[in-house]
Amino acid sequence: MGGKCTLIHNINNMRTIMMYSSFLVICLFAMSEQCGCPAPYTQQIVCGSPIVVEAKIESFSENDYDKNYQISVTKFYKGKGVYDTLSNKTTLVTPKGTSMCGPVVLNVGSSYILSVSLYGEKMHHNLCELQVEVSSASNKLLEGLAGQYQENCDCEIPSMYDLPHLGSRSNKQCGHSSCTGWDTVCARDGNGQCNWQTC
Repeated sequence: MGGKCTLIHNINNMRTIMMYSSFLVICLFAMSEQCGCPAPYTQQIVCGSPIVVEAKIESFSENDYDKNYQISVTKFYKGKGVYDTLSNKTTLVTPKGTSMCGPVVLNVGSSYILSVSLYGEKMHHNLCELQVEVSSASNKLLEGLAGQYQENCDCEIPSMYDLPHLGSRSNKQCGHSSCTGWDTVCARDGNGQCNWQTC
């Protein structure tokens, strides 16, 4: 009788382990399908993007994988020289799948401030990039785009996931920000030290 109970107990344990293992596999698969954005601060996005523009959304078309917006660029914040070399200056390719950091929803007729990536000489944009409707752009964002972001691209911004830095830091490093807005500027002060500007 005792042997039978032990066998049943072992079988139940195996079932529990298999159930948890299956759950772990499902969780890992779900995590692999999620979009991850490495640069949360606007300054990091602008500094890492070849093109940043203000553009009006004229129309869109879509296929199984992409939603392609037809845009007209009305203002350049960065990368006009790069833009001028493109053969297609009006199509912005955006992903529809969540694992590719989509879908991107832009309203036809509205104007947006957008950062743009380039793949195969085509303009691409996803949810990890800068996407702000012009009518709702903050003064801090506009000040940064006017030059403060690009002028301070050599300042190093810590990841929001890093532990706070203890001890002294180099003059190129901004500490962890106490500001709640992602548009805040990390810039050099009068002593050449990179610090967060007024929130």
